[in-house]
Amino acid sequence: MQVNLERDYLCSPDIVFSWLAEPEKEKAWMKGISKTEIIKNTAERIGTTFKEIIEENGKSIEMMGTITGYESNRSIAFHLESRIHKLDVTYSTVGRGSFTTLIAASTVHWKFPMSILTAIAGQKIKQGIVRQLDSELDELKKLCEASSK
Repeated sequence: MQVNLERDYLCSPDIVFSWLAEPEKEKAWMKGISKTEIIKNTAERIGTTFKEIIEENGKSIEMMGTITGYESNRSIAFHLESRIHKLDVTYSTVGRGSFTTLIAASTVHWKFPMSILTAIAGQKIKQGIVRQLDSELDELKKLCEASSK
């Protein structure tokens, strides 16, 4: 399942990127992240591993992650895995004059038995994911633009 969104921000790429690349800042705009823990930190960031606890509707899920790509103030990519899915996400920033375009591109691979559910209700599940990401990017926009003042 592919989910891609773009959003324009009235601030520089370095401000947007700081909210993407710092785990404590992520918790401010990503819904449901209750805990983030760096397992292994690498100087070049690629290969850094971490664990996140996501809480939603009274349930929690543990996600193990690895930074798979990193170019300061331009892009960061993650591979995340939980008991129900694998997720590859890339956030890219493009500076354009006084604003920045953020491109969020993700691919979700569902594990059994979720793979069966998505075969039946995949479009509805995707719509929910898009709504959540859209809401998160709106929150990120507020935080980034407030940071630039």
